[in-house]
Amino acid sequence: MSKLPHPCTLKLIRGDVVLGTIETRPDDGKSPWHSGAFQPSTEFESVRGLFEHELRLLQANTEDDDDQWDEWEAAHAELHGPGLRVQAADQAYAADEILIHIKGSEAWWRVDDEADA
Repeated sequence: MSKLPHPCTLKLIRGDVVLGTIETRPDDGKSPWHSGAFQPSTEFESVRGLFEHELRLLQANTEDDDDQWDEWEAAHAELHGPGLRVQAADQAYAADEILIHIKGSEAWWRVDDEADA
């Protein structure tokens, strides 16, 4: 995988369905997190609730509770089950192993293999 170019437009894809696009923002190059403006496709509506539920569970676990982490892991697995990835239209950039959150028109994500880099 190549480094995320800036600026660029990424497709958010679940299985074979394009859920929307993300207009990336420049990052500091030190953090593993990327962000951008999310523009949902009509297909996003069918999974909007999954994204909202996952983020709600994550933000509610302020005490690092194991049971709450189990519930979040289940929601995360359901969301990612068909495969969730971001990729540039020209496929010059793609990432399959991502942790992504969406709230309204904002998306932020990290790529698992960048976390260790």
